[in-house]
Amino acid sequence: MHKKLMMHVYCETYGCTANRGDSELMLGILSKRGHSPVRGLKEADVVIVNTCAVKGTTYRKMLKRLQELNRVGKPVIVTGCLPMIDFNSTRKAGSFAAVLSCRSLTQIGDIVERVRDGETGIELLDGEKVEKPCFPKLRSSAVSAIVQIGEGCLSACTFCSVKLARGGLRSFKPENIVSEVKAAIRAGHREILLTSQDTAAYGRDISSSLPELIHSLTTLEGSFKIRIGMMNPAHVRPILPRLLKAYDNEKVYKFLHLPLQSGDDRILEMMGRGHTVRDFLEIVRSFRRKFRDLYLATDLIVGFPTETEEEFERTIEVIKRVKPDKTNISRFSPMPGTPAAGMPQLEGREIARRSRILSEICRRITYERNIEYVGWRGEALVTERGWKGRYVTRLPNYKLAILEEARLGELVEVRIVDAKPTYLMAERVS
Repeated sequence: MHKKLMMHVYCETYGCTANRGDSELMLGILSKRGHSPVRGLKEADVVIVNTCAVKGTTYRKMLKRLQELNRVGKPVIVTGCLPMIDFNSTRKAGSFAAVLSCRSLTQIGDIVERVRDGETGIELLDGEKVEKPCFPKLRSSAVSAIVQIGEGCLSACTFCSVKLARGGLRSFKPENIVSEVKAAIRAGHREILLTSQDTAAYGRDISSSLPELIHSLTTLEGSFKIRIGMMNPAHVRPILPRLLKAYDNEKVYKFLHLPLQSGDDRILEMMGRGHTVRDFLEIVRSFRRKFRDLYLATDLIVGFPTETEEEFERTIEVIKRVKPDKTNISRFSPMPGTPAAGMPQLEGREIARRSRILSEICRRITYERNIEYVGWRGEALVTERGWKGRYVTRLPNYKLAILEEARLGELVEVRIVDAKPTYLMAERVS
């Protein structure tokens, strides 16, 4: 491509691992067409904003950021989940060169070139259903490769706006996923991050399953680790025995991200979660019986419509009983187009009070869990540069440990020497 036709593209990415994967895909498409990604806004000819709107705080942050970028005097292309969740608010946030969505982002090459040629006000929210593993990626990490195994989900959670954007479950073909992982391994990536809106639901629309996919990947040659992304309990139950067997491989991190959301069955039913507290507990028990070093992450929503004090206390009881390694807490906020937005809402002050109580309990539990690792010795994979010249490593269960000196991608023998509230400190064992 002639140099004057090449566009310098700056991309801001917000939200989940799948969104990060979408940005790698868009930049991969653009790079293949001769355009050049840049690190800063100043060098850019065009700006891409890959938005997220998973909850109220993020949703409001996105609209504010779009308003800011609208004033920089450069063409802005909006994509991601926000346009599908609230198109009208997206349009009102500014005069954009183009508005795409997570369903049309593979058209980014044509869109950028239309913008380069002077077009503006382009709107394209829908697109053909494509196999994302087949598209080129410009990886943001030399060590970790994000691999999307599907899009959308089978659940119908009453609070969730993401399904409005991503739609129903569409699993990508196993052979395409395997090919992408093979290519990532050949390129030197040592960590494969499998992601979807609900990885446990993978394959139910194409006569396959997550355990089958994991088995196909763990039989590949090479030294690498696989992290399985978030799984809804309702879709773990039917595959639990096979999933435990698939996890029983040294190439799979012993990491389980299993959202509880509430410790009360009535609230879970109102949420439309499709599982009970008992289901959640049984899955956790089964994983911990099989893998003593399991790293359990979970999600909670505080102040869901009509949640009583007693129901909130039940959530606290479950968390104290299960003691997750990490808990992501969200204050309920009604999202446009969701059934929960029309339910009787709790007062903001009460939601904030409950959130403070639960956050303090979870911080204490996380710190206590981390202290148990002091003295642990074993292998850790160096995945990224941290702050102050240090390095981030991952233990075999995906626990995060900070190391003073290392090389990206190496597997090192370490000893855990200290525990912080959110991470571990390690030293190299010579």
